[in-house]
Amino acid sequence: MSEAAWWRHLNGDPTRFLLADDEPGLVWKTLVEVLGRPPDSPAVTRARLQSRTAGVAAGLLASQNPFGYWGSPHGYGARWSGSAWHVIALAALGADPEDPRAARGAATLLEMLHPRSGGFSAAHGRPPAACFTAETCAALAILGFAHHPRGREAVAWLIERDGGEGGWACPELRHHHGGACPVAAVAALRLVAALPPAERASLAALARRAGRWLLDAGLWLDGDEPRGWRSFAHPCLARTDLLDALRAFARLGWAPEPPILTALLAVLARQDGGGRWSAQQRAPFGEPAGEPSRWVTLKALVAVAAYGDSLAVGRGGQA
Repeated sequence: MSEAAWWRHLNGDPTRFLLADDEPGLVWKTLVEVLGRPPDSPAVTRARLQSRTAGVAAGLLASQNPFGYWGSPHGYGARWSGSAWHVIALAALGADPEDPRAARGAATLLEMLHPRSGGFSAAHGRPPAACFTAETCAALAILGFAHHPRGREAVAWLIERDGGEGGWACPELRHHHGGACPVAAVAALRLVAALPPAERASLAALARRAGRWLLDAGLWLDGDEPRGWRSFAHPCLARTDLLDALRAFARLGWAPEPPILTALLAVLARQDGGGRWSAQQRAPFGEPAGEPSRWVTLKALVAVAAYGDSLAVGRGGQA
């Protein structure tokens, strides 16, 4: 790591913790998102290829049915055994997008989702949900299916949903907060961030809508907040949290607005003496709660790397 101003916000050096060989999916994400290595650099390529045979993502791929699905072929949205959640988890856990099994899983899921027009539904016969649609589209984009016609149709539905303004309504009542769904808003940011920068312009309005709704709420740093908002975990499946939002803002290159910097201070206060962050709750396919988490630490470092210099300036240049 370079001696940038953001680095001085850490209590210790977590790089050895993050770059352990047993989780190569996390290694290549760390190299790209935190250390700034080119996606085609030898170290990134090596770790990405290793993620096919080692780590959590490799375990999920090993459990895939030969026909490309997980669980029941009809229960793609079953929690957490269905194909949809496995594809979303693969994208979140650093699966190699060029692994034929990951591509087969994404393609098979799109076939399952194809009969319903508009947004994606977590089960046949249920109405489309903005959060499930955004989560699924983000995962598909990460795995190389951003331009699939069915996915593009779902993104168009998401853009037009609820009049194209404000947050998104959600059939999951437990998601609702402030009249809309934070899970949908953060997943929409993640969707746009999954695209190459040159391709984001067409979805700029979607990112702006999601980001402005979150920031106009002050990221709920004062007063009532969404369920589990400050309980960090990874992967975030059918839920979200403050750190998930910060990582999405950071990857989009969003300006360091006051709520973001205030949130970053709250995140920095959670690190341990080694510059690591713990998972506050157990997530499906995730690490144990109450222990230092490599994935949670990665997400925190992405936010610190993006906004730490601005935070230093805001504090008069002192870390």
